[in-house]
Amino acid sequence: MARKIGIFDTEQQAITAIEQLEQAGFVKGELKVLAKDSYHSRRIEAESDVHVDELGELEDMPDRQGLGVLGMAAASGFGGVGVNAVYGVAGYGSAPYIAGGYPFAAAMLLGDDEHSDTLQALGLDDDEAKVCSQALQSGSLVVIVETDESKTLFDKDGGPDLSRLGAAEAVFRTCNASSIADGA
Repeated sequence: MARKIGIFDTEQQAITAIEQLEQAGFVKGELKVLAKDSYHSRRIEAESDVHVDELGELEDMPDRQGLGVLGMAAASGFGGVGVNAVYGVAGYGSAPYIAGGYPFAAAMLLGDDEHSDTLQALGLDDDEAKVCSQALQSGSLVVIVETDESKTLFDKDGGPDLSRLGAAEAVFRTCNASSIADGA
């Protein structure tokens, strides 16, 4: 999947971006919205009818029968996504269990920030997780557009981006995204 990530400083900017993305033809299954906690997500969910994944809630989830991050990923509907990356970093010992139940301990053991495992379990790669984690820690909101399209013959390096992700980036720019990143 190809992604475009928009970082927004206010709830209103994120809501406007979601509305414009939907008007541009994106459906809820192609949109993922991330917030630090429920305080930052309530208004977006109420006004846009799009679910917001709250990192605080995901990280506080019970361990799901000792499955750690794997259990958290399956519980949030992304079973199998990003699990190999987590196990590749953590190994098959007790670190995945610790990462699922105690994200701060995992951050100290693995030398990573506190949200990395959670964001990777949601399907983001290392670079995307780092960008999103920094934004969320500062209280920003993250809107991610995911499509299954790839570059076409019409998309040339340095030329205009005619893809759907190019349309998503245009929406992010008109809605005053503080930062826009390309995803995988």
